[in-house]
Amino acid sequence: MMKRFFVTVAILTTAGCGLGPSKDAGSQYFATADGSVEFQFPAGWHKAKDDNPYDLQCFSGDERMTTGVFQFAKRDLAEGAPTHKLLEKQVDDLRSKRENFKTLEEEQVVRLEKKTLTTLVYSGEKDSSSYYYRFTLIEFTENPEVLLIVLQVAIPSLWTKDKPILEEITKSARIKS
Repeated sequence: MMKRFFVTVAILTTAGCGLGPSKDAGSQYFATADGSVEFQFPAGWHKAKDDNPYDLQCFSGDERMTTGVFQFAKRDLAEGAPTHKLLEKQVDDLRSKRENFKTLEEEQVVRLEKKTLTTLVYSGEKDSSSYYYRFTLIEFTENPEVLLIVLQVAIPSLWTKDKPILEEITKSARIKS
């Protein structure tokens, strides 16, 4: 009986149905400029090569999605200023640079074990093209001094497919040990 079990496992493994790579196969971590925070990106994503205003910017393989990360220190906020103001300032900045900027999804707050993610999604137009803009404020319980604003951009026709990918990227944020 035991021999039959091992033969079955061997057959399934060699046939590609068994203990193969996880869904994260080929995924990679990229860190912010100071190296203190990292995100997991799917296979094929790459860091921006050109200068940009972000502490980390990555593109999908086909460059139809992007994730840009701004890193802030809580001590740089005015005393008593809510961290949500950082999120609002980033949204207002992009709003001033886009046409027909509208709320697509209301604010969503997700509390995970070591962080809280506050997300807003907007639609807007630039250079005769439409885009969806997903803003996320990430606050870490293990290091409340570190605050991140993540701006992710996707094409509306691919939103249903791309949104879960973007959500997983923001959920993967972690303080680098």
